[in-house]
Amino acid sequence: MILLALIGILFVGGLIAWASESVDANLPRIVALITVFVELAVVCLLLLQDSSAGGWVASVDAAWIPRFGISFYLAADGLSVLMIALTAFLGLIAVGSAWSEIHERAGFFYFNLLWTLAGVIGVFTALDLFLFFFFWEIMLIPMYFIIAIWGHENKSYAAMKFFIFTQVSGMLMLISIVMMA
Repeated sequence: MILLALIGILFVGGLIAWASESVDANLPRIVALITVFVELAVVCLLLLQDSSAGGWVASVDAAWIPRFGISFYLAADGLSVLMIALTAFLGLIAVGSAWSEIHERAGFFYFNLLWTLAGVIGVFTALDLFLFFFFWEIMLIPMYFIIAIWGHENKSYAAMKFFIFTQVSGMLMLISIVMMA
């Protein structure tokens, strides 16, 4: 359940950051900072977990689409826990870096940033290929918006190139997953 909390905190925090933009222009960055600190606290709890049970530090397994053999299977071992910790730390760095840079549509920016972080953590913990693909796409779509809206020089060209490359590779990955199934 701790893995669901790691992903859910970022998803909910992103939605709250986006919604808080209508209340105050500075509130989304505070919401994002609090969300990332809560995420880091949960990551610290994850680091304290015992991995003696089957080699997994934490795991969640539930049927998702049983007709096609797709399950919602998340698990974390020692390496993925370190990658999750690094993602949470870099999320804190990203919020701090954007603190004084992002003024235009800040709520939507932090929404995209937090959902990208959630997608990255989902990619690191997914043990079902379809779930891996799902989190991969969740990670890429907000990244496209970050590049297209808040990018610098030639941002529309960079965003379109990013979109084409990632969607072609995503399509190849989906075809590979279907062929393996």
